[in-house]
Amino acid sequence: MPQVRSSRFVRLLAAGAAGAAAVAVLPAVSAQAGTSSFTVSVKGGYNNTLSLGTATGTVSGATGSNQASYSVTLCGQSTYPSAQVTLKGGSASAYHTVYYQNCETFTGDLVSSYGFTNIEVTVSGSTFYPGNQYTTYTKARTIYF
Repeated sequence: MPQVRSSRFVRLLAAGAAGAAAVAVLPAVSAQAGTSSFTVSVKGGYNNTLSLGTATGTVSGATGSNQASYSVTLCGQSTYPSAQVTLKGGSASAYHTVYYQNCETFTGDLVSSYGFTNIEVTVSGSTFYPGNQYTTYTKARTIYF
């Protein structure tokens, strides 16, 4: 004679199987990767009217990751002798320079010893104007990805 199971046991068994099937079709959760564009310009001199340098580019990374990639075009304008861009994320940093009124594109990766969610981009340029006092000006912007 067949064994009769209670309807409660059958319902629990069916609910467990349905739950396992639902979990199996869900995608794995991962950090969202993103790309952010930026432009950072520094001005200086009399009333900050001289354009000294501009950095334009993109940063790609995943929130909480310990690595991000970047591409940045740095143009020196009325700067003497150079314009600089610094990219910092987590414990990593990259530093690039162009001289006089040149433009150059730089690419690379920032690899940190711990995860991060943003990168700080700083552009610096120098001038003797006004007068003969050599002064360096900086402008910073935080980029989130």
